[in-house]
Amino acid sequence: MKSVASLGVVGGAAVALTIPAEIADAGTEPAAVAADSLTAAALVERGSSERASRSDSREVPAPAVSAPAGATPRQPEAVGVGGVKAVAKPTPKPTPTPKPAAESSPSGSSSASVTAKSWSGSLTGRCTGIGLIPNAQRLCSAVDSAYGPPSIGGRRASNDEHGTGQAIDFMIGSAAQGDAIAAYVQAHVGEFNVKYLIWQQRYWAPGEGWKMMADRGSATANHYDHVHVTCNF
Repeated sequence: MKSVASLGVVGGAAVALTIPAEIADAGTEPAAVAADSLTAAALVERGSSERASRSDSREVPAPAVSAPAGATPRQPEAVGVGGVKAVAKPTPKPTPTPKPAAESSPSGSSSASVTAKSWSGSLTGRCTGIGLIPNAQRLCSAVDSAYGPPSIGGRRASNDEHGTGQAIDFMIGSAAQGDAIAAYVQAHVGEFNVKYLIWQQRYWAPGEGWKMMADRGSATANHYDHVHVTCNF
């Protein structure tokens, strides 16, 4: 009987094959022994091949995996306090400069902004108790009824037309009201026998037109806060 003494693989490293001497001495056929030897050699070679294959599979490193396009980390944008992006403070818009009020013209062109009421011809209480002559009383009452100036000045102790009761001072609430009163007086010169008027440092008399006056030093003296009218007897 033919037998193989031993076939062992120790630690996955080698295979050892031993053929007892008595098999050869017993006249074992050379062909059978050769076939067994070939079989053992094939097993050894197969084992070596499998170990080499496993070794190769363990030693070859896995291919590197590249990151997809566009996946590169980006630097975060700068932000302000509390995670809020810093924003430049907008430049404040300039405050518009108010336009100065237009000055009235000598002809009283701004009088259209003041509506006049009609005069019934009756004298008003504010004009009969201030020492005015009749023409001045009537003119004063007409202006008082039409425009209602804040206050009216009449006779006073002076050596001018105020002392004779001919002059009236119509104190005004606005330049437009002053323009309107001046224009009204100009339009009714013959009705009230007007001698002249003064308004905004200008002198006007029938047939003469407006004339600038010398500066007297104050708004009242220059007639910017009232219209002065003098009537004839």
